[in-house]
Amino acid sequence: MQTLARDLPEYIDLVLLDGAKSLYPEVLDLVEDHLKPRAFLVADNADYCPEYLERVRAPANGYLSIPFADDVELSMRMA
Repeated sequence: MQTLARDLPEYIDLVLLDGAKSLYPEVLDLVEDHLKPRAFLVADNADYCPEYLERVRAPANGYLSIPFADDVELSMRMA
């Protein structure tokens, strides 16, 4: 979390979330402003963090998101 809080690149094309599931929303908070339109987020075991899924599955939040495989959520930043 400390690393993500500073020195991020201006634009991010791909985010792989495969750490502490409870931190997925906080990680998204830190990187969201840097996500390019059509950037992808791949979240492993996202079903363990319903808050994250609620956020990326709500079209009003600017994401298109689908479950991929048994335990992966694939999301694309639309705006």
